[in-house]
Amino acid sequence: MIMASRFGSALILIGLISLVVFILTLQIHQPNTLALLLGASLTALGLVIRRSAARNTQRRTARFRTLRRLRGDAHESKNIDD
Repeated sequence: MIMASRFGSALILIGLISLVVFILTLQIHQPNTLALLLGASLTALGLVIRRSAARNTQRRTARFRTLRRLRGDAHESKNIDD
């Protein structure tokens, strides 16, 4: 799942760079619509992949939560006030 999150982050970064290229081409009055479409789609795809990876990680950690509590394997959250 870590690799999926990293891949999603890379896609987001490449998409944002492409969007910056579009903004720069827009400033010189020669807009590159391919850069806009590529940047928006890569950024959206990266966000979907990262969100999916985060959900899968949450599901895996919560899968046998009760069983781990019964066995005493789960790390109890320590209260700072104690």
